[in-house]
Amino acid sequence: IMENTPSADAKLNAIIRGARTILEETSFQNAARIIFDQCRGMTGAVSGYVALLSDDGSENELLFLESGGLPCSVSPELPMPIRGLRAVCYETGKTVYENDFMHTNWTSFLPPGHVAMRNVMFAPLNIGGRTVGIMGLANKPADFTDGDAEIATVFGELAAIALLNSRHLELLNERTESLERALAEVKTLSGLIPICMYCKKIRTDEGFWTQVEAYLSQHSELRFSHGLCPDCVERFHQDFLDATGEDDRTNR
Repeated sequence: IMENTPSADAKLNAIIRGARTILEETSFQNAARIIFDQCRGMTGAVSGYVALLSDDGSENELLFLESGGLPCSVSPELPMPIRGLRAVCYETGKTVYENDFMHTNWTSFLPPGHVAMRNVMFAPLNIGGRTVGIMGLANKPADFTDGDAEIATVFGELAAIALLNSRHLELLNERTESLERALAEVKTLSGLIPICMYCKKIRTDEGFWTQVEAYLSQHSELRFSHGLCPDCVERFHQDFLDATGEDDRTNR
């Protein structure tokens, strides 16, 4: 089967569009779909999917599946164990492909009702030296080539960057929301506060006069404990001191 090889300009434009997607899309699922479609168009693949490695590392968690119009009755909810050719992709962290897939032993791993696959290619999503997901491509009318593998590798890298970017944005949003909640709980005082020059009571916005500690407690995070300074002890509690015989008035 003859194939039309994408020109260098077409490849560059597709990569640029994929890179722009990382900046424009905050959702990894949206970004991954756009990048996948660009890769599918450049390689000539008809079917495929993007999946991420589960937390325990035992299987793929399907993000989306493109059957390419071919019959497929497999539920996307079914587990996708790490085995067969995609296991090779995970183990090596490199793009792998097989052009005679239906005549390999790997077909035994396909569940009943799975879309028929003439050929298959898997590109890794590598972050920090670890493969955290894969981009699967299948059913190219012609054979996959090393050139296709190079293209898929680049788009796999773009998808990995998009995944990392979305995770950073999620973490940033969580911290921003946490900070906003904390700031909402903090009460601050500003402006002029009307206070009595004699008794030191403060006039509220409603026109009532209230004790300083009550006003500050209502408008800030301050809490008060009550005691007596030496001057007030001398002024108001001399009788108490005389009765108890306590003369030490320091550190009160």
